[in-house]
This record gives sequence, structure tokens and C-alpha cells, in this order.
Amino acid sequence: MKLKSMALTATVAAATLTASLAQATTVSLTNILATWYDGTPVANVTYSGNPSAAPQARWGTPAGGGTLQSGYNFVVDNDPLNFLVPPSPSVTQVIGTFTHLNNPIAAGTSITGINLRITADVAVDGNPVAGTNVEFNTNFTHSETPNDANPCADGGTVPNGVNVNGCADLVIANFSPLSEDFLIGADLYTLKVLGFSLTQDGLNPFTSFWTTELADNSAFLLANVQRSSVPEPSSLALLGLGLIGLVAMRQGKQFDRV
Repeated sequence: MKLKSMALTATVAAATLTASLAQATTVSLTNILATWYDGTPVANVTYSGNPSAAPQARWGTPAGGGTLQSGYNFVVDNDPLNFLVPPSPSVTQVIGTFTHLNNPIAAGTSITGINLRITADVAVDGNPVAGTNVEFNTNFTHSETPNDANPCADGGTVPNGVNVNGCADLVIANFSPLSEDFLIGADLYTLKVLGFSLTQDGLNPFTSFWTTELADNSAFLLANVQRSSVPEPSSLALLGLGLIGLVAMRQGKQFDRV
């Protein structure tokens, strides 16, 4: 009977952890601010814009008689951003609009990469979580391609498709491990940036974005929230005790067959 009781303990402990994950929670990000930072090389890039509106990064010496630098803009889609969890990961949604202003610039004056930081306060089911200001980061790899290459870097040719005004540049969005997890009760949450979409519904996300020369190229930046349970020490102890009971019961049955 004692072994059966220990096995029941394991079942109850596992059910408790599962129940924690099953409860639906609306995680809201509020007071959202976005900032471009750490462009590479540092000497080529400048920053401006209001973090609560549209932060901007600019680089390059205008080429071909032009007057405009290249650059990135980012505009937060909504404040607050709401994610219902479970399911985990949550439904993918737009967190903001990314724009690459692709203007001709002199060789050697571009960037090769830059980071976007998004900071926000957290609320759960409409209740602010004190002291839970979190930071999420995305790294963008930038490839400034020769406008007159043949073929172009994407395999196409000028003046066709995305290469209509010269060879397209390449932007790649990468989830950054610098992003912070946040703990609410016994649940650990992570906001994960997935990449771009050309449609507001967020279908068919992609991480590599070919951008047309002499144009402002916009795409929606997508993310979801993932949740995992962090068992309390008491639950872990119950689970461990129950597992010991299960092992002992199995061994007892094996001895009975001998």
C-alpha cells in the first residue's frame, strides 16, 4: 500500500504541473520602447527618432548624385501587445513594422549588422506585474550588394523582379539570446521574434528579406510567446518521491515473477 501511495503522489505532482500550464493567461506588453543599437561598423551609423514612435538608424555616403542615406525604421504595432497562452507557443502576431530605406551609397560606408532592442512592462490578465520590465533583442544581418552585379546576389538579374532598380540588398532577422525570459508565478515566459511577413495576418514568416534599391521596403516583424512551467521545490520533492515508489513497485513485480 505504501508503494501505491508513493506512485499516486507522482501522479498528483505531475497533474499539478500540467494544470499550471493548462490555465489560459493573457500576457500584455505595455509602455513599449524600441531602440536601434550597436551598428557595425560603429563609425558608419547614426541614430535618431523617438523610441516610443519610430526609432531610426542611418548610414552611408549617398552615391550617384543622391542625397539620401540608407537606413532602418521600426514602428511598434500596438501598445499593449496581447498574447494568450496557452497554446504555447502562442498564436504568432505582428509586433511592429520594419522598413529598410534602400538608397544607393558609396562602397565601404554601409553596415554589416545592427540590433533592435524592445523594452516593455508586463501585465497578466490586465494586472501589472511590479518590477517586471523586460528586454527583447533582435539582431539584423545586413548585406549591401553591388548594384551592377551579374548575376545579382539573389541569383536574379537587373532589371527584373526585386532587382528592377539594381541588385537587391539582403536583410536577415535573427533571434538574440540576449532577450530576457520573465517569471510569473511558477511559469517562465519567452517572447521570441520569428522574422518577417509581407501581410498583416503574419502568414508565411521568413527571416531573409530581399529589398529593392531606390525604395522603402517594409515588412511586418512577427513574434510569439512561449511558456514553460518551473516546478516549485515541494512539487519536485513530491514528484521525486513518487518516482521512487514507481521504481520500487516495478522491481517488486519483477521479484514476484522469479
